[in-house]
Amino acid sequence: MNKVGIIGLGHVGATAALVMAQRGKVGKIVLVDKNHEKARAEQMDLQDQITLLDTDTEVTVQDFEASKWDELTDLDVLIFCAGKISALKEHGGQRDYELHLTSKIVAEVAPKIKESGFNGVIINITNPCDVIARLLQEQTGLPTNQVLGTGTGLETARMHHAVAEATQHNYHDVTGYVFGEHGDTMFPVWSSVKVAGQPISAWNLDLDQLTQKIVTGGYTIFSGKEYTNNGIATCVNLITEAVLSNANRALPVTAYDADLKLYIGQLAVVNQKGIKAVAQVPLTEAEQKQYQHSAQAIAANYQKVNK
Repeated sequence: MNKVGIIGLGHVGATAALVMAQRGKVGKIVLVDKNHEKARAEQMDLQDQITLLDTDTEVTVQDFEASKWDELTDLDVLIFCAGKISALKEHGGQRDYELHLTSKIVAEVAPKIKESGFNGVIINITNPCDVIARLLQEQTGLPTNQVLGTGTGLETARMHHAVAEATQHNYHDVTGYVFGEHGDTMFPVWSSVKVAGQPISAWNLDLDQLTQKIVTGGYTIFSGKEYTNNGIATCVNLITEAVLSNANRALPVTAYDADLKLYIGQLAVVNQKGIKAVAQVPLTEAEQKQYQHSAQAIAANYQKVNK
């Protein structure tokens, strides 16, 4: 039986568990949250839901205060989405502001993960996603391939939808990716984008305007409901299922760039070991510069942790 843990049961963690239970591809879900009553409530609520579905997912709770997190020892996947959304709200939705808080959470939780003997795949959602993925890898001591993040998966979905609307096609007919930081310096790899097999250049579109629409998509959702949850919860489930099924599926995720020595959104092949390989997507000269610019922003943010 496969087994997935979720650390942090706020809007994103709870929704990720909800989607997971509904999809029925995980045998056991382990919930972890500092607020034990919240974790227990989510467990019971999920059990009520599962009873009404044609799925058989077991849901348990790992006591945050336990001396050893035994439930994590044999996990296949651990989803990290701990944070405090109110801190983001107080500072205008700026993801980078979360770093001082979320880096402290990593420092508290990573030793517990390491001590549990966990040797599966960590998928990070917590922002700033690229920096937190790096901190989790460094502080758990896991190989770089076993730690990844949701990265630009959500931006890629937003790009597909924006292009579909602009070209009046179905979004399932749009292919291509968004690379870079999960943040303001992300960029669509327009040279990779096709609509029904035709390159995006076949349409007379304002690509700068489309890019801005993708960048502001998350802020639009945040301003309306003060958090985002549905898209990212589905995104992390797709990555989790790629790991559990050993899918060897190419997905836009936060993965380690060995040349730059940091985590950044790019296309990578995901299987049961995490990142099997980084896919070599040809970039134009302009896109290469955007990738480097985004990497510099991530590196600068990482440096703030030790200040």
